[in-house]
Amino acid sequence: MSTQDDSKAIPLAFAHEQAPVRLLELPPSLLSLIENSTSRSSAPLLKIKAPPNPTNNGPNTPSTGPAPFAVLTTATETYNIRSVHSSNSIFILKPVPIPIIPDQDDVDSDTEMADEPIITSKPGVIVTSTCASHLELLPSKPNTELLLQSALTEYKSSETPPIRPSEALSKSQILRNMPVSDAEFHEGWRDVTAFEVDNWALRLSPVAAMKIFLDLINLILGCSDVDKDEMGMNFFMKLVERDGDFEFPIEAVRAVIEGAFESRKTEDGSMAYSYATPYTTKWVGKNILLSNPNKSFTEREFMETWRTKAPDECEKFVDLKLLDGLHTRSVLGVIQYIHGSENESGVAPAKKKNKWHEKFAAGKKR
Repeated sequence: MSTQDDSKAIPLAFAHEQAPVRLLELPPSLLSLIENSTSRSSAPLLKIKAPPNPTNNGPNTPSTGPAPFAVLTTATETYNIRSVHSSNSIFILKPVPIPIIPDQDDVDSDTEMADEPIITSKPGVIVTSTCASHLELLPSKPNTELLLQSALTEYKSSETPPIRPSEALSKSQILRNMPVSDAEFHEGWRDVTAFEVDNWALRLSPVAAMKIFLDLINLILGCSDVDKDEMGMNFFMKLVERDGDFEFPIEAVRAVIEGAFESRKTEDGSMAYSYATPYTTKWVGKNILLSNPNKSFTEREFMETWRTKAPDECEKFVDLKLLDGLHTRSVLGVIQYIHGSENESGVAPAKKKNKWHEKFAAGKKR
């Protein structure tokens, strides 16, 4: 006779055909975002993007290989998706009634001569899937500006316009395939002074962007009755139309206004632009470095160039601290532009964390 009490045991069985399942471990920030959505309309839109294959978007576009990770994005954040293998398999269980065949020793003597034993059922679980690996999400800070510099064709001047490729990419197409969140994309789009003409996404060269900026400043200085803190887009468009000598597409002029001038939303919802700010001062200094990516400036030479190019109202803001992360400075005082970020992989430093099985074990001990 069996001496083990099976009355409290939960029967376990394995399905003959296992369903393919891939588990995704959510970081606390993303889990909280999903849990805090109160309705379908407020639910976050999550996208999984695979790095696109390298494409030729024009002769002025440097080629770049695919990024190492597929990514998951929210509206504002990007996560690299990484596969994690484990020596401990995870079982996906489903509650079902399990048939129970009594042990031969437990069969009553009155039923020993029966042709078939009496089969009963008991609530139990069945393993429908076995997972030897799962996916985890690692917070990422992609260098969107560097990605867009590689993806967009550079526009230098109207005299030598870039040759349109047979399959020119639009802004929406690049956004769809770029492994970054929508917010990070739009910020990078502004930072590289990108614009779109006839469904072709382009970016201004730093030299061209500086030329447009300085021309706009000269037009503003030629106006006697202008509030330099309340300049709207319509004001700029009228200046350009009145001047009539701008050689660049109007979309490129808009890109410089939105990228170089600090903006704020007014009471009526429109945008007001100003330039006597540290923001514009930084933009000028950055574009001086970008215009000479392989040039080594002495500190004195660079600071003089920066003060000369910046509007008079910005001179008081000229300070190398504004360009932290964009340049290197040697012990001899030589300044040079940094090509890309220090962490071009875009993966945030890993934090030590307890895995799900460690948390589960800790809970059982308590």
